[in-house]
Amino acid sequence: MSVRTKLLALAAAGCTAGVFLVTTAGEAVVTRSFSLDTASELSAGVLDRVAVTADGSVVPGADVQRIAPPDTVGSVWTLLDLGDGAVLAGTGVDGRVYRVQNNTATLWAQTDALVVTSLTRAADGTIYAGTLPDGKLYKLVPPANGRPSAPLLVAELPGAQHIWAVAWDAARRAVLCATGPEGKLFAVDPRLPSGSNATVVFDSEEPHLYAMALRNRDVVVGSGGGHAIVYAVRGAGQASVLARLTGDEVKGLALSGDDVIAAANEFAEPPEAPRRTASAGRLPSPGGVSASRVRAGKGAVYRIRPSGLAERLYNNNDSHITALEWNAATREAWAALGVGGRIIAVGEDRTSRVAFDVDETQVLSLALTGRTALFGTGDTGVFYRVERTAPQGATWNSRVLDATVPARWGAVRWRGAGALDWESRSGNSDTPDATWSAWEALDADGTVRSPASRYVQVRARFGREPSTQLRAVSVYYLPENQRAVLTEVTAAAPETKAGDARASILKLAWKVENPDSDTLRYRLRFRGDADDTWRPVLRNQEWLTASSYDWSTDALPEGWYRVEVEASDEASNPADGAASDRRTSEPVLVDNTAPAVTVRVENARVLGEARDGASAVLRVEVSVDGGEWRPARADDAVFDEREERFSAPLPTTLSAGEHVVGVRATDEAGNVGVASARVRR
Repeated sequence: MSVRTKLLALAAAGCTAGVFLVTTAGEAVVTRSFSLDTASELSAGVLDRVAVTADGSVVPGADVQRIAPPDTVGSVWTLLDLGDGAVLAGTGVDGRVYRVQNNTATLWAQTDALVVTSLTRAADGTIYAGTLPDGKLYKLVPPANGRPSAPLLVAELPGAQHIWAVAWDAARRAVLCATGPEGKLFAVDPRLPSGSNATVVFDSEEPHLYAMALRNRDVVVGSGGGHAIVYAVRGAGQASVLARLTGDEVKGLALSGDDVIAAANEFAEPPEAPRRTASAGRLPSPGGVSASRVRAGKGAVYRIRPSGLAERLYNNNDSHITALEWNAATREAWAALGVGGRIIAVGEDRTSRVAFDVDETQVLSLALTGRTALFGTGDTGVFYRVERTAPQGATWNSRVLDATVPARWGAVRWRGAGALDWESRSGNSDTPDATWSAWEALDADGTVRSPASRYVQVRARFGREPSTQLRAVSVYYLPENQRAVLTEVTAAAPETKAGDARASILKLAWKVENPDSDTLRYRLRFRGDADDTWRPVLRNQEWLTASSYDWSTDALPEGWYRVEVEASDEASNPADGAASDRRTSEPVLVDNTAPAVTVRVENARVLGEARDGASAVLRVEVSVDGGEWRPARADDAVFDEREERFSAPLPTTLSAGEHVVGVRATDEAGNVGVASARVRR
């Protein structure tokens, strides 16, 4: 359920009791509520040390410790768990490697590359680093006397600009390098000199190989830059397509026994190609997307069986996936999101939960399954260490709730288990800023104390009880009444055909904007153009709700009048809260008397005069013996006065004998006066 309009028909019993509501049409001064009770709605806010499960429950998560590197880092691209409590991190834009241990990050190595994209460790403990944009593979030398040592160049791979992933292959005793933009997989023997130590194991038809995992005798690689293909490579000339997934790239690979867990992304437009630049604002991020202008894509996680059967476990239409890791202990895949700064835990049963949510906009690298659980971010490169103990200070913030108009805030009611401490804040900007009120606790009865405003946000504080759960929350509010606004009022006589009798009626019509969808009552008034007093059109008992009215003007003196329409929402609001609007029509002529017409025939011409008491005579027509009506001519050339003389010739084809000449005159209001005369030829 999203935001719904509700009538608070029955009170909720207790802060953890269910809330019983009756849904009504949208009307003003009726209590409404924001109801958040699905996983997507509960995940839309800010999650601090809490997790949202697939079934829509907010539960305590894990405590995280933010670790900032000693230098400014654009992004943390890769993490390598050393198994002794320390983790190495490859970063950009200065191609540095940091050692993170005991909540401290220290500079461990410095390359001359733009970005250290990937790290691996050989059987003898040697650390190798893949870099971009020059396609260089380095052997990292541990610091000496606390200062970083210069790395050793192992290989500069021919035709490769980017090394996206590296892995130590114990069987080959080589470093495997997945590269772009020619989509080649290299095996580099570090025992041989640079220039003669790189062998192409697999040359794909895709521009990039982004991800890699070693499975038994196979090297599993994922392509990018056009198609999301997972290959199984056994050796040179021994490659097969394991699965072709939906999307443009395979961004992460992990192993669950013989199954392959893969993350695939789809972009509306191709990511930018990485380049060397001195500007941190143009930092390339994994997959080639500029960190300063992340193009959000769609991401999915798949399980691929050895047969090649691919089953989608998770899908996200709002964010692509930047890193993937398999947690064998919990049988879950960790998926880092490139938009929103979150990590999703994806279960084998296709359930998912938001496991971590940080302030940075991207999570780019994962090392959550080792002795030290760590992840790194983009946008601003920092490290987060996941604590093993129960979290302290865990909070859930709702998204900003928009009442669309200023509103008074009512109670917060929630369903779940355990105890939660609730707070709220409010403001009139769509993003909380210094103009918002401060966070403050709710009243003892659960009522929001924050000032009336358009926007509100609520926050739940979790204690140390691991069993505490938040399953749903409703925030009640009373919107300020918005008056209906009249935008147009028209008054006009009904259209009639020439010669038809004209009714003494004015058709009144009006248009109204009714933002609250209230039931509206309309009052109609009129006054003469030279009169200062408004008089009612309707009797006071008449309750008009239609937006038009036929007004009989039989009893009105002829002249020009204006009509006023008042729109009131009193039917939907108490007397002291009702609002109204008024609008007046343009002047309209009331003329219910037909012109007086005289006619005679002299010298084979029809002559006469038409007089009207209220409006101009606009047309005179002549008919002989009931034949076709033909226009007459005004003696002064134009019919535009209340008194007009006219003439018209008799037809030259009249036969001998007596004939009847009919004349009709039409005034400005559409009234028609008639007269006749007899003539003998």
